[in-house]
Amino acid sequence: MKAHSSLAVRGKVVIGLTGAIASGKSLALKYFIEQGALGISADVVAAQVLTAPACYNRILTRFGSSAILTNGFLDKERLAAEVFGAPAKRKWLESLLHPEIIKRIHSLIKKSRKKIAVVEAPLLFEAGLAECFTFTVCVVSPEQARRARAIGRGWTAAQYRVRTAAQLGAQEKSARADMTLENSGGPGELRAEIENLCRFIKAAGE
Repeated sequence: MKAHSSLAVRGKVVIGLTGAIASGKSLALKYFIEQGALGISADVVAAQVLTAPACYNRILTRFGSSAILTNGFLDKERLAAEVFGAPAKRKWLESLLHPEIIKRIHSLIKKSRKKIAVVEAPLLFEAGLAECFTFTVCVVSPEQARRARAIGRGWTAAQYRVRTAAQLGAQEKSARADMTLENSGGPGELRAEIENLCRFIKAAGE
């Protein structure tokens, strides 16, 4: 994604929310929504884009139905396996999907009357999307806690290792972000951090 693609909407603060696997991104998004923000999951939008006719047909032509369909439907796991470890295929897929994802997210932000929009994007830095946002926030959580959460969701230890290795490291994400949210205590602590941040943003906009 080119850095000049922006999600900026006049009079609104657009936050890019990221973090390592199982760091608490979805929980953080939920707390932002509780504070009156518009919450958007880039993964949900991406899933919609994947099955939109224009993208779906091009993906099918490129990879072939036998490689990526299960019972006649697009299988996201098989598609991920097809592009995983194949940089050229992955780059092609991203160049197809990212502009459409950005366009849809921008439209959602523009239509909303909310002054703060938060976009949860697990691969925010990997996809070169940092410049799209007013600022970026990374949810930080200890590695042991992240592994335990992932395994609690039904992942194997091997799946966790492979998926984690495919992303920037947790420390790298946190170093690149404009600010971090600590998720090493109880959920109440993360909620309080987000309350304070939203209070600050609202006060600054008055």
